[in-house]
Amino acid sequence: MTLSKWERTSPFGMLRFAYDYRIAAGVVRASPLLEESSMPSYSLMGQAIELALKSFLRARGLTMPYLQRKVGHDLARALQEARALDLHRLVQLHDFQMNSVDLLSDPYRWHRFRYIVNGSMTLPNWDFLDLSAHLLIDGLHDFAIRSTFGRKKGREMLASRARYFHVPKQKTP
Repeated sequence: MTLSKWERTSPFGMLRFAYDYRIAAGVVRASPLLEESSMPSYSLMGQAIELALKSFLRARGLTMPYLQRKVGHDLARALQEARALDLHRLVQLHDFQMNSVDLLSDPYRWHRFRYIVNGSMTLPNWDFLDLSAHLLIDGLHDFAIRSTFGRKKGREMLASRARYFHVPKQKTP
């Protein structure tokens, strides 16, 4: 049986990409060659958050065509849908963290980090945003593995190998 490209898009695969984008965002942000509020770092962090939220939504049964057409790149909508599907049972985000994701949503969705539009833009606090991404990725790790590989195999994988990628511990700002 051949799986469609959408059936091959697993929650754990999406979360793995989310992790990579978050790390890349931090590397770009720390570069001495760029300003602290560089647009590429915010774009990469938006991608990380989008993939983490979509990983959860995919694990909860939403289809990739639905995520593509209805959720798109709207981080606020992805967060809203994830909260409606009990994201809080796995990840505890405080209001300031959810607000930082909401604040990033419009410029990210409308590609303001890629295309120059004259005028000012309010950006979320980087540390709050980074912490939000960290909590999402770390909190969804085991759930994404069990959802992708099944409960039994997922448990075995977690027991034998622990985490499949390292998520550094962070201090709460």
